[in-house]
Amino acid sequence: MKNNQAKSLLFEFLALAILMLLIPFFISVDITILKNGLSEVSITEFMQEVFILISAIIFYKASSKEPESKGLFILMAGLFTMMFIREGDYYLDAVFHGFWKVPVAIVLIATLYYAVKNKTTILQPLLTYSQTKMSTYILIGFLIIIVFSRTFGTGSLWRDIMGDDYHHVYKTVIQEGIELFGYSLVFFGSMLFNRKKKEL
Repeated sequence: MKNNQAKSLLFEFLALAILMLLIPFFISVDITILKNGLSEVSITEFMQEVFILISAIIFYKASSKEPESKGLFILMAGLFTMMFIREGDYYLDAVFHGFWKVPVAIVLIATLYYAVKNKTTILQPLLTYSQTKMSTYILIGFLIIIVFSRTFGTGSLWRDIMGDDYHHVYKTVIQEGIELFGYSLVFFGSMLFNRKKKEL
């Protein structure tokens, strides 16, 4: 038993370390090889979308396989789906600027509807899963995405720090790199959740 736990811990350590090493690698490829300035069409942005989409799919599947936690998993899957849509706003702007708000609104309404229908399966599962390691990764990653990356990566902060040496690409690299780190943690926590489910 202890041997399996040690192997699991080592696996998680190495997987997380690899994810962290990939972040500067992706950014470096975008900046130095593809020279896209970390635009909306970049490996960094693409990986953000992939990580959050996979996380959403994991919890959509879990909502049907675990009825006693359906409400909670629907809320999580819906949130991650809305984040995925928001990250892909560049492509949706081809319809008209700000069109991303339409599918987000549809997902929000559907998510709330099904969450209300399954409201008795939200609180207790939330309390249960909040004690797990995977939920810690997901929560910290989520906060990094919506709070830390927005504040630490703001242009005004880096203009004050860098003065005349300020270039917009620096701010973009910092913010997108932090965002990708946050998405990586959400993805990692979701994959841990999926792995534990398969072991049960």
